[in-house]
Amino acid sequence: MQALAPALESDYYVVFGASFLKGRLVDFLIEKRAINIHMGASPYYRGNSCNFWAIHDGHADYVSGTIHMITKGLDSGPILLHALPRPQAVDPFLLGMISVDVAQNSVVHHIKNGTLYDLQPVPQDRSLELRYTKNVEFTDDVAARYLGVRPSPEAIRGILEKRDLSKFINPFVM
Repeated sequence: MQALAPALESDYYVVFGASFLKGRLVDFLIEKRAINIHMGASPYYRGNSCNFWAIHDGHADYVSGTIHMITKGLDSGPILLHALPRPQAVDPFLLGMISVDVAQNSVVHHIKNGTLYDLQPVPQDRSLELRYTKNVEFTDDVAARYLGVRPSPEAIRGILEKRDLSKFINPFVM
């Protein structure tokens, strides 16, 4: 905590790309109402490489970022919003990168407008989980199979145009 002291004097706390938070740090972040950017549509896709697995499973419409409150559980906090890329013809790999940009921009948008904490946190419904993945599941064979069947940019556009926004919390589309 002492080493982090200069970074722990802020109006907002945003965690992105961190490993499992524990101890005094997670307690501090919970107290400060910190948020996490999880790359994937929680609670549908949880764990590692969620946007890859969404496309792998034929669910490019779930490629997104989830902005949720920090809790002691791993990516399990109440959701403030889902950040979703707008429908477009794009390579599946780039769709994942675009979703990172949209997620970051959604947080910036709500902080600038002073509306981040106006969003009502919604508890995650674990019964909706489609896949929970660990790093060990991403193998060379999985990658090769994916490369052989990944959707075209036009197919991605079609999937995103048909996306059901009612499945997402406070959808922020950009």
